[in-house]
Amino acid sequence: MLKRRLLPGLIIALSRVTWPARVAAAVRRRTGRRGTVELFFAFDDAASAIAVIELTRRLATRDVTLLMKPVVRRGIPGDPAVELKRSYAITDAQRLGLRSGLVLTRHEPVTADDCAFLAGWVANADQGPPLARFCAAAMQELWFSAAGPIDEATFTALWAEHIGGAPPEISDEAVRANERLMAKRKPYDTPTAFIHGQWFYAHERLAQIETRLDDLGWRAS
Repeated sequence: MLKRRLLPGLIIALSRVTWPARVAAAVRRRTGRRGTVELFFAFDDAASAIAVIELTRRLATRDVTLLMKPVVRRGIPGDPAVELKRSYAITDAQRLGLRSGLVLTRHEPVTADDCAFLAGWVANADQGPPLARFCAAAMQELWFSAAGPIDEATFTALWAEHIGGAPPEISDEAVRANERLMAKRKPYDTPTAFIHGQWFYAHERLAQIETRLDDLGWRAS
């Protein structure tokens, strides 16, 4: 009887032990390095739009770099329900967006090919706050401002505004590298945030992501 009462609690307690991650985080701070949040997302994914916009906003006051990892290929190969999932992502984003004051204007899925140029630009760019701000602005334009055909010139102007100059040459290999890294991290679909050894579905677990960073010592200023 005692074993049955104690064992579940012990398992829960052990699952919360994060001292290796906390020690590693403390070492990073002592050596002047920032924390990192790897965000795997897709521009053609409405749920990713919520994650990109919200994490860019929420992490702006933390000593943390939001590493933008756009992907194109994702999901389970040969999944017969892929189109249904893309449609549901729009419904889910509509629900979640209202919590952040985001009103969806695009109600039909877009194809990965339509947005592949954006993934290519971002995957080949230098990481940092300007890149995160561009991604947030691009998602705002794509999902919460526009509803018609995707105009590359609009996003070129956003790139110049937030980063400066022209977008980089597109390299598919940089995007493929992100896709391989996402698979290595274990999740198979977007949007996913990987934070020093732990991953979260980023559009649904925004509060938990902030708690994880708090626990690691990267609190909002």
